[in-house]
Amino acid sequence: AFLWHKVIFKMPSDAAKRRQQQKKEKKLALDKKRIADKGKKHVTSSIPTGGATPMLDDKEKEGSFKGMSLEPCDDKINEKPPKTGASLVSQMKDIQISDRSCTGVLASHTESRDIHIESLSLTFHGAELLCDAKLELNCGRRYGLVGLNGSGKSTLLTTIGERELPIPQHIDIYHLKEEIPASDKTPLQCVMEVDEERIRLEAEMEELTKMGDMDSERLLDIYEHLDELDASTAETKAARILHGLGFSHAMQHSKCSDFSGGWRMRISLARALFVKPHLLLLDEPTNHLDLEACVWLEEELKRYKRILVLVSHSQDFLNGVCTNIIHLFKQHLEYYGGNYDAYVRTRSELEEHQMKRYNWEKQQIEHMKDYIQRFGRGSSAKQAQSKEKVLTKMVAGGLTEKVVQDKVVSFSFPDCGGLPPPVIMVQLVSFRYGPDKPLVYDRIDFGMDLE
Repeated sequence: AFLWHKVIFKMPSDAAKRRQQQKKEKKLALDKKRIADKGKKHVTSSIPTGGATPMLDDKEKEGSFKGMSLEPCDDKINEKPPKTGASLVSQMKDIQISDRSCTGVLASHTESRDIHIESLSLTFHGAELLCDAKLELNCGRRYGLVGLNGSGKSTLLTTIGERELPIPQHIDIYHLKEEIPASDKTPLQCVMEVDEERIRLEAEMEELTKMGDMDSERLLDIYEHLDELDASTAETKAARILHGLGFSHAMQHSKCSDFSGGWRMRISLARALFVKPHLLLLDEPTNHLDLEACVWLEEELKRYKRILVLVSHSQDFLNGVCTNIIHLFKQHLEYYGGNYDAYVRTRSELEEHQMKRYNWEKQQIEHMKDYIQRFGRGSSAKQAQSKEKVLTKMVAGGLTEKVVQDKVVSFSFPDCGGLPPPVIMVQLVSFRYGPDKPLVYDRIDFGMDLE
């Protein structure tokens, strides 16, 4: 028997021929481009002016790499001095290298006065501080940022202040983090130096006016802000703020170089209050203030109409200023309405409810596991299987976590025993900042003892 195989040869169409020809032409063009690029890499970049490109012999080729001549050098002559920590930090700032890494998505409108950022993640030197968190800052609210030491409160403020998050450009930010540098300017002059802010607001006002958006809240806010920065009333407002922070009339007209770091920090705080940015970030603003200045600052911040984010260890200060509390806990941001006392009450109630739910779920799971173990076989096997399905659904749906209390550190000091008075005695103490400055302390006597 012979098997005949019928073979049919199909000729390619004209369209297929053209496609194949185009592919060949593209491949040929790419090959030519690769060859040309390889030739460019071997051409030296050091071409003498006014002459032709020199040809390299074999020895010169050995001493060159990608067009750059590698000449022998004396290591001792060209040796660079070792870099100190300060120089490395300055170089990091110059080339904008940050020890933080953050990501986030702007969820609010680009022209909104509020700031809503979702999927916020923040790491510091590789340590994860925030993971898939949500940042919500609404205009007219004053937020107190609380959390354990080292949880990342100051790092979050720095990240916002440096605009490492997607914050709209029309929102101006002032982050109080360092004192005014020592100079021959007076505190009054330093506070009133807001020319850049005034120019920025005027440019934004012109842009909104050209767009025809005459009734927008942002434009009305700019008008109000420019009125506050008016040169005719600026000196009076700046003097009022400095006086509230403890500066006398003579101190307001002294040189900044005559003040200590704490007083220059007060000047920086006064400038922030004078500028009144849309987003004001304060990290422990009461550290350099006395009691009277703290009371004045609390009353001043109560009237802040824009967005304020505050970090402070003073519960009384948070109670007097804040309208909302942000709790940085377990790499997330939890929001509470009210001041610090309201936050403590609300959190305690939520944790109590969470703990009850956790104990109920724990009892249910133990009961079902015991039932399944006892009646897994025999006549009650179907009921045991049903309970096993319920248990699987509970676990898959997510169980309530056990409440984790904040870490508390307690100190104990041993009793030193009885010491006869006086333990410390100081007599006739006088102090002033300079020979031409008034006395801060004048012949003060005081002592300390155990009684």
